[in-house]
Amino acid sequence: MDSINNSDLRVIRTARTEDDINEAARAGFFPLVKQVSSKSEIRAIYAVYQDPQSGEISVARNLRSARGKGEPVIDFTSYYPHHFPNPFAAYLIPADLGVGEVVILDDLIEDLVGSRSNQGIVYRLASSKATWDGKDFIIEHNDNYSDYYDIVG
Repeated sequence: MDSINNSDLRVIRTARTEDDINEAARAGFFPLVKQVSSKSEIRAIYAVYQDPQSGEISVARNLRSARGKGEPVIDFTSYYPHHFPNPFAAYLIPADLGVGEVVILDDLIEDLVGSRSNQGIVYRLASSKATWDGKDFIIEHNDNYSDYYDIVG
């Protein structure tokens, strides 16, 4: 959802470091601080192959390309592909945000499934529309995983 804001909705930014959160607070935003936690469903895949003579490796990230150069040293496996600088982050709430206002959360703190591939890769939803209820955002997200767009390729 790279171009989700094709309307006049306000974009709410996310701060992921103590300095950025405090700078935003000094600038008049209210930082809505939340814990960052990974969802086990979100995953990427890889395998590592190594040339036995040179020691050089190649990484395969697609089951169809399945073979890298050399001998397999790590078979295809999944992992959580995101790294965040802290186990917390904050949505930066402008002072004039109205209850019931629909916005775009540009960098979601929550781990929500955005799409799935036919190779077992599950992509994280990067941004979403949300409604401010005065204390938190109600994120527009369908929890019925069977309705997600499956990426083929």
